[in-house]
Amino acid sequence: MNSQEGSKYIAQHLPVFLNMVNRKILIVGGGELAFEQVLYILENAPDSEILVVAEQIDDRIEELREVCANLSIVPKSFEKSDLENQELVFITLKDALQTKQIVKEAKDRGILTNTPLYPEFNDFYIQADDVQSADIQDYTESHWKKIAFASIAAFFILILGNILNLFISYDEFSTGIKWLVGEIDELFYWMILIGFVAQLIDGLLGMGYGLTSTAALLSVGIPLPAISGSIHTAEMFSSGASGLSRYKFGNVNKKLLKFLIIPGVIGAVSGAVLLSMFSMEYTHIIRPILAIYTFLLGVRILIRVFGKKKETKKLKNVGLLAFFGGFLDSFGGGGWGPLVTTTLISKGKTPRFVIGTVSLSEFFITFASALTFFAFLGLSHWQVILGLVLGGMLAAPLAARLAGKLPTKAMFIGVGVLVILWSLNILIKSFI
Repeated sequence: MNSQEGSKYIAQHLPVFLNMVNRKILIVGGGELAFEQVLYILENAPDSEILVVAEQIDDRIEELREVCANLSIVPKSFEKSDLENQELVFITLKDALQTKQIVKEAKDRGILTNTPLYPEFNDFYIQADDVQSADIQDYTESHWKKIAFASIAAFFILILGNILNLFISYDEFSTGIKWLVGEIDELFYWMILIGFVAQLIDGLLGMGYGLTSTAALLSVGIPLPAISGSIHTAEMFSSGASGLSRYKFGNVNKKLLKFLIIPGVIGAVSGAVLLSMFSMEYTHIIRPILAIYTFLLGVRILIRVFGKKKETKKLKNVGLLAFFGGFLDSFGGGGWGPLVTTTLISKGKTPRFVIGTVSLSEFFITFASALTFFAFLGLSHWQVILGLVLGGMLAAPLAARLAGKLPTKAMFIGVGVLVILWSLNILIKSFI
């Protein structure tokens, strides 16, 4: 839809304001556009009762349900009965015929509809429609952008290879590769497996990479500083790309970002220094402490699944939360996302900006932590880093394909139980 077509349909509507207090709203569809609709409604009409109906649900909508008692999700195909008692319907499906049929059913019941993909069916517009139209256009063109990016990347790799060939002969390069392969031991393949599982979990649930990696690396006996240093180095690249993307689309609260970055970086550096200086001498003490920490995070995940929603209270000291989040993330190998994100959202902060801001701030936290560990350890744990990165790269496409197709609640329970079992195993070995 171009701007002229959009203007034509908008011109047929009067600019009015609708009272959204306690409105019952149905959203048909569970993808990126549905997520944007849910966020917009929660930000502007937090008292509305929202029902999302779709066969596949975006993980971020599932996360919002954990902290928003007025958001319900039904993972199934749309049925006429879903329209009962609803006052407004948002349809985010790409199927024009199905959209038209749902609009007809809604109009027969006197229900107003909004269809961002097909403005000719709209009974009303919302302010976010212009943004959504741009997102839709980006979505339809994304595969061509990926092809173009891959072509440019291949071209630069070719140029880089020719430049390197000026300084390094083929025989020298071949000798270096053989030395590298000779240095790789069984540990490297375990790291690929751990990186694969951790990235798969993180891709499906939107959290848990550091927590899962830490518990697994502790159980296979990796030195404590190498655990956190490797995880943060491997995670730094993905967090940077994710944060930049969220900043580009305006999902970052700059004021909150400032409150998170400075104390978070201080906490991350403090945790990394403490772990690097004292972990080898006090391994017998610190290892069970970290196991207790991962055990508690595993319990926290299960509480999120089975616990009752509590009345939210305003968070007074964001800086202190960021400091401890950064400290525990470096010292314990993970926890910045689960701790800071869930706390801010549970205290009434807007989910859209919390997720975006914490995601961007995570890059600075992981960068500061990785840099500190590098200063103390160098690259002595390069096999761990490379294994985690390769495992994550292998898992990313699979996680993207499975996202929304697996029951999220069951996945959270599985991760929580797995982390608890790993932690208990470490504790038992530490005290027996």
